[in-house]
Amino acid sequence: MLLLPLIAFWVLIIIGRRELGFKGISFCILLWLGLLIGFTMLSHHPYWFSSAQAIIDAILIVVICGGDIRIR
Repeated sequence: MLLLPLIAFWVLIIIGRRELGFKGISFCILLWLGLLIGFTMLSHHPYWFSSAQAIIDAILIVVICGGDIRIR
């Protein structure tokens, strides 16, 4: 279960590389690395990192879809 947000993050980075551009991808990866280093240094439980990463995934979905997510 902890790997699902990790896999989703990298898949979204690959899918949204056109919409995000180099700066957007760099920012997302640096944010992810900052979260990883921060949670590791604070020695929190991995569930906290996973939930923070899931929030980043949700934001990436909205950015990539342009704020208009069609649900059928």
